[in-house]
Amino acid sequence: MRQDGAVTQPVGDVPHEPSSPDQPAEPVYQPPQIPQAPQAQPAPQSWGAAPIAATATTEGTAVVGLVSAILSWLVLPVVLAIVALVLAGSAERSIDGSAGAKTGRSLVTATRWIAWIHLLVVAMIIAFVAAFVVAVAVAR
Repeated sequence: MRQDGAVTQPVGDVPHEPSSPDQPAEPVYQPPQIPQAPQAQPAPQSWGAAPIAATATTEGTAVVGLVSAILSWLVLPVVLAIVALVLAGSAERSIDGSAGAKTGRSLVTATRWIAWIHLLVVAMIIAFVAAFVVAVAVAR
């Protein structure tokens, strides 16, 4: 009790009603609010529009093209190199049309380099063998 006769409450208690009708209730302590980051709202979909992926994904055709280009050195040399070049073109068109939802442009570039170098090496081998056959035929 205070000297004026009013009843005081311990520090931890929060009064729900004023002690007397002419005395207002003590203010209730409110901890400070921590600001929350605004939540990202998904973009509204319109008819015919492709959904935008939350994260970019790697174009599968680019991966298959790269694997084909690498395998062209071991199996079906010219055929797989040409298949890899076709897949690289298809993957590039798909990546360009995805508005950033698909990645893999570096895979497409690597596929093209590997396939073209392979075709160049095969062409050089064919030219060397042809020159060798001609040289042997002329020597006889």
